Amino acid sequence: MKRQVIIATAMVLCLVTVGAVEGVAQQIFNQFRQPELVVGRPYRDLDNCPASAAAKQVLPANSFVLPPVNTVNLDDGYSYIQFPANFTFRYNGVDFNGIYVSVNGFATFDGTKLVPAKQSAGLFVNSSSYPDNVLAPFWGDHRIRTAADIMNGYMPSEISWAYDVDRDENCDTIKPVRQCVVIQWKNLNINDQSINSSVGNFQVRLYEAPQSSNYQGDVEFAYGQVGGNPYTNNTIVVTKGATVGVKGNGGFPGYISDFWNGLVWQPMLGSNSRTDSTTRWQPSDGRSDAVIRFSAIVYLTFDMWGYGDADTSAAHHQRHENMAQNRRVTANDARVIMRSIVTKRPLDSVWKRQAYQGDVNHSGRYYFTKLNHDFTQDSLDGLGNIVIWRRTIDVDQFTGKQVLRVMYEGDGLYGIGGRAPDVSSLSQIYYEVSEYDAGLIMRYLSGRLPFLPWVWDNDTTGPDFGKVSGDNVADNIRFGEAVSVGNGLVRIPVYFNAAHSGAFGARFELNSDIVGISGVEVDGNSVGTENSNSVAVLAGNGQFDPTSPVAYLTVKAAPTYTVSNIRFNEIEKGSVTLNGGEVANASALSVYPNPVNTNASLVVNVPASGELTVNVYDVYGKLVATLFNGVASNGTMPLSWNATDLQGNSVAAGAYVVRVTGAGLNETTKISVTR
Repeated sequence: MKRQVIIATAMVLCLVTVGAVEGVAQQIFNQFRQPELVVGRPYRDLDNCPASAAAKQVLPANSFVLPPVNTVNLDDGYSYIQFPANFTFRYNGVDFNGIYVSVNGFATFDGTKLVPAKQSAGLFVNSSSYPDNVLAPFWGDHRIRTAADIMNGYMPSEISWAYDVDRDENCDTIKPVRQCVVIQWKNLNINDQSINSSVGNFQVRLYEAPQSSNYQGDVEFAYGQVGGNPYTNNTIVVTKGATVGVKGNGGFPGYISDFWNGLVWQPMLGSNSRTDSTTRWQPSDGRSDAVIRFSAIVYLTFDMWGYGDADTSAAHHQRHENMAQNRRVTANDARVIMRSIVTKRPLDSVWKRQAYQGDVNHSGRYYFTKLNHDFTQDSLDGLGNIVIWRRTIDVDQFTGKQVLRVMYEGDGLYGIGGRAPDVSSLSQIYYEVSEYDAGLIMRYLSGRLPFLPWVWDNDTTGPDFGKVSGDNVADNIRFGEAVSVGNGLVRIPVYFNAAHSGAFGARFELNSDIVGISGVEVDGNSVGTENSNSVAVLAGNGQFDPTSPVAYLTVKAAPTYTVSNIRFNEIEKGSVTLNGGEVANASALSVYPNPVNTNASLVVNVPASGELTVNVYDVYGKLVATLFNGVASNGTMPLSWNATDLQGNSVAAGAYVVRVTGAGLNETTKISVTR
């Protein structure tokens, strides 16, 4: 039998927040910043430095093959590079020890889609017809030429690589020293195979990560000269039509692709949705002394799903590095989640990052299917055959198996059963967090959960404890009567629709400007709140009565209010309309319940910011308790009194007076204590 113990939740929300990344499908944006043009970086052929030349390894022409039969293909083939043992590169959350190099001017980490890819538009398209996880310095229709082609006036090509350090034009090591893998396409017959003089030279450079705990490093594209074929008198070089950039494996096929266009670099500051291709040489602004750089956004990644560290404070050199879970998981993790919801800027959704950590109840898995299934029109969401699956994938990651199974759900989306044929790796699984995850983190902080991730078996009380059982369990929020608080503002209390015990999370949107939302404390149970001007979020843990508000919403006065997109404990609840018409003026001070036994909730309506004092006196005028003494902002301020005196002793039954002075107020109200 589970213990049925009530433990108060104390929540102090830090003011620290972390940057969140918009978009759930755009994982490449979470790995690299917008590309930038970096000048003063002259092109350095691998043969022009003795150290590089010694390290260079040529990929033989006959190593470029096409699966599945692996026949030699000098037009569209791929050759595999095995990185040195001390070099690992992290791409989209996965660590790689090698890369596939294509004749067509790109390299891909994804060995499952080694298909002919001479169409350079594949950089911008998410489709089974094009490779994913691509680094493309010059993606086009190219061909390797060998010595046998000299008789037709072609120059032999060479594709090679080296593990070296970053060097300048004099071959001197650049400080600080960065190890890198350089892949070089040399004298490649580019874009038009019928023109023997169309020859180009370019590189992609993969740099080691700056921290030993993370293998995610920068990527650079560098460009040498074109032309110069000594076996022909032709001088034509075709440089138009190739694409430059990096590509992930997410996005809505045909709607939003997962790429950074390398030709839209800072300070050009173009839109990433542009699908520009090359028009000149070099693609780096016509300069051979410049590179296109994709700077890595370095994250700590986590092997434990739902550990609770949504603000990644356990990252390398961060304040909670190497600390135990009860030190690194704090109220700020709940705040970061709640803030991301009200600002509509989802936490980093890529596997093993922020949302992966914050999804403590393991309900936020989804992926983007490329398959054409007969789903209901509502599920298509206006995006053709694109279906976003949520909370439907069982990932057996803890045994090391990458098993993806689509489950049947009762929400109008019909599962397909078996394995998901269009998901090839766990890096294609995304994660989201909700306000309920924030509530569960608060439950953990209260001592009710021994550890995170949250599962029924590690909850010391379970969903049914105390007097809450059966149908008498909250499944939604409701709104009380709107009351004017002056200055054109209205206060609306928020309740549960039934008794509630345990963690909770609620979110809703309003068609009127939200000025603020304040959580209350009832019997020691704290409610955390966040809001933007249109979205509000509540999260907390404890035991709540449906007759007591859990929060007060302050909004601009309006005849009616539409509350939409209500979500309670991750279940969508629809919309409601509230009457905001003829509302009465609120008193400056209200108390509930009154009489009180152990804890009273007070609400002070502050008309103007200023010094404010809220004291409790006995009937003889003796000071019993000070509830607030400081600077108060205008608006609704919730307070509580636990019926104790200045020394923390319970006061005797009887009548007491609460007095509010300052900030334009001088008001008293009586409160009765019963024992």
